[in-house]
Amino acid sequence: MWKNWLFATVFVVLGFGAQAQLNVQFVDPQGEAIEGVILISYLGQEYGPSNDRGFIYDLAREIGSTVQIFKEGYYIKVWQIDWENSSQNTVQLVLQPNDIALEEITVTAEKVPFTDTLRVADFDFQDTLMLVLGYDFLVLAGLDLEPYWSIRNNNDYQTIERDVRGNLFLLSADSATQVVLRGEFVFLYPPVAREQYQTYIEPLAAEIGDALVLRNNRQEQMPLPVSEMRPGNQGKSLSFPPFHNQGVQFFIYRKGEEPVQFYFSVDTAAVLLAHDAFMDVFNIAAGMEATYDKFGVWQHEKLFDLDQAQKIYSMYYAKPLPMPIFNYRGQSWLFDRFTDEVVIFNSMAEEVDRFTLVIDDDFKSPLIIQDYRSGELFALKEKRGMVFIHPIENRRIRTGRKVGLFAKETKLWQGKVFYIDEYKFLQTRASL
Repeated sequence: MWKNWLFATVFVVLGFGAQAQLNVQFVDPQGEAIEGVILISYLGQEYGPSNDRGFIYDLAREIGSTVQIFKEGYYIKVWQIDWENSSQNTVQLVLQPNDIALEEITVTAEKVPFTDTLRVADFDFQDTLMLVLGYDFLVLAGLDLEPYWSIRNNNDYQTIERDVRGNLFLLSADSATQVVLRGEFVFLYPPVAREQYQTYIEPLAAEIGDALVLRNNRQEQMPLPVSEMRPGNQGKSLSFPPFHNQGVQFFIYRKGEEPVQFYFSVDTAAVLLAHDAFMDVFNIAAGMEATYDKFGVWQHEKLFDLDQAQKIYSMYYAKPLPMPIFNYRGQSWLFDRFTDEVVIFNSMAEEVDRFTLVIDDDFKSPLIIQDYRSGELFALKEKRGMVFIHPIENRRIRTGRKVGLFAKETKLWQGKVFYIDEYKFLQTRASL
């Protein structure tokens, strides 16, 4: 009994000597109460959150001697509680904010140029306006590339072509639409079939005085002697019959007169090479046909040889070659790439002069371009992918300037260079 009484006395003394419960208040460095503080014990038990005065009341000993303190916007704090020696029933803890005070700044958003986002297929000028054909949008802009409006390219336009009278045409796979730029507006004529454009518009090469000069674009067809009905053939190897195109013929049309030949040029050496290449294709086809007629065996393996020979022929010999004519300083200059000459005609379409201008393998199609505003002529060359533009002065090609790597559709307006870069974005260069 005495032992039990002694134990109870000691328990009561110890119980009153140690703090049984605590109240804790959380404040910031300025002494302001912090609401919403959470305590987490090492056993993972949560206490709180603190009220609007920053208090969590009646924390018992079972919380343990070490707790973590969490509050968004403040550093995590570890609190060591000395339950045995604490004589206070209320503890104030200061939490340090972890945000960084920033000076107030003003943010202004700049308009992103359409040239930074629009992938461009082609562009051209009319007066002081620019028509930009994107893969997704058609944009009307000024020469400063400030857009006036844009519409979606819902008609799948692929290129912009200009005829010798300055008219612009939007071409799709099967149609051609004439475009007129006026003020800040675009007027679209009803589309016509692509075949009509190729027949009546595309051949027009120049206007000399009151006469029209047209290029003969009719190609010499030479179908191969292979029946499309042969077994296993199905006409696949005949998808593009080859033709020769190593000469250029122009006709001139004067009012009230029959058209007559205006100019003719041919590269004799190239014609002979093209003929030999064509005969290689022809002989493969004729041999297949003869074997079938004689033995009843269709040489399927020869179809591959025939197809490759046709592709080689078409790649090197069966494609149209540019021979441009420009109205330049009151005369018409014809650039003959076969004879490496420039032929000059007066306003009566009479030849008055010619001079040598070598058009070598470095030239890039369309070979010669003309400044839309000033009318000056420039040669386009490409070396290892880098495109250069060379002024033509005093009948000579002068030192060129870089345009850009793999630049396409290079054009000039009063000496300022516009082009499409290798990533299909519209770019400009300072005046030449």
